[in-house]
Amino acid sequence: MTDARGPNRVSKSGPEFVVIGAGLAGLAAAGTLHRAGREVLVLEQNDAVGGRVRTDRQGGFLLDRGFQVLLTAYPELDRHLDLCALNLRPFLRGANVWDGDSFVELADPRSSFRGAFNGLRTSVLTHADRIRLLSLALRLRRSRAGLFDSAADQPMQQFLTEMKFSTRSVDAIWEPLFSGIQLTSSLEGSARLACLILRCLILGPAAVPAAGMQAIPEQMASNLPSGSMRLGAEVVGLDGTEVSLSSGEVIEAGKVLLATDKTAAVRLLGGASDGSRSQWHAYFRSSEPPNESKAIHLLPATQGPCRNVAIMSNVAAEYAPQDETLIVAAGPTSGREAPVSSARAQLVETFGAASGEWELLTAGVVVEAQPLFVPGMKFIRQRTTKGVFAVAGDHSTTPSIQGALVSGRVGAESLLES
Repeated sequence: MTDARGPNRVSKSGPEFVVIGAGLAGLAAAGTLHRAGREVLVLEQNDAVGGRVRTDRQGGFLLDRGFQVLLTAYPELDRHLDLCALNLRPFLRGANVWDGDSFVELADPRSSFRGAFNGLRTSVLTHADRIRLLSLALRLRRSRAGLFDSAADQPMQQFLTEMKFSTRSVDAIWEPLFSGIQLTSSLEGSARLACLILRCLILGPAAVPAAGMQAIPEQMASNLPSGSMRLGAEVVGLDGTEVSLSSGEVIEAGKVLLATDKTAAVRLLGGASDGSRSQWHAYFRSSEPPNESKAIHLLPATQGPCRNVAIMSNVAAEYAPQDETLIVAAGPTSGREAPVSSARAQLVETFGAASGEWELLTAGVVVEAQPLFVPGMKFIRQRTTKGVFAVAGDHSTTPSIQGALVSGRVGAESLLES
């Protein structure tokens, strides 16, 4: 990889394809073009690939930038990744839910007989809830395209109400689960998208690579030819297929695929942003885990800002030094600072007084962690101009790793076909 900084120069005979952005969408596009035997140059303004999928190392801990997981049943993964080489560490297929005064682990019978038995006796689920949950799971397993199309989409709250799930199950399970995934304040997110996510959770576990989430884009970048990636290359202007860098260099490409986040795309192309959603997160260290569970903990919105808590070192021992524990708490936010004080109070209420002694390693807000996706939006909203320019990114599909990978591939294929 080469640095784009240096003397000003104009490349009059540029590469056949230029991809702007080395997030997952840009890397998926570049990989698609490379596998088709085409020359491609990827320009990335940051010092590493990955976009929003990055991992920091601090004192032997692996700290993903925000609480992120990979849903291993995403159908697009096999086109772009060698999952075995990522050394994935799976979460338990289930969740820890708050049952009034403690957590109870509910799990898929294939993962935990105890967790499945807990589901039969917990007061969080009524008998009718259990039947409805089983019926929904069976419907989702049989449906590849989802339960309804974009025209019939509705808020997840309305969907659950029509399904007649109990208020207690909604508060304890559905709201923290999908508020945490879709980064909504409650359950106003798309039911169509939520059901496809739930289908993936039913078909396969969530997981993280042993080396952190950044291992995903790094593997994708490693499959590109040497010299095809330029880091520190900030694109400041686009004129047709002419790409201007902050260094003063101008690259004339045959075709251009813009695979930045929505804010950068708006800056380069004009127009207006549809909006976005942000996530706060906080990583803590402890000498001992609060429990041994490998499932995500779901916390009710009425208790505080935390929606999800995971003991990452239970799931992936590589995320923490030996004899140390790494815990992450996260939730949606509209603010610019992580609500650490109120999160600590909530953690003490749910995990006990010992959690008050957890050492804060880092906390922050991932601004624009997800592009806005509201009920009724189409899953693919790609833009192509005259066969020489295309826009990709999860803002043009769905806010997910799946959406980013699909958008990059579809954008590249549209340029290859023109």
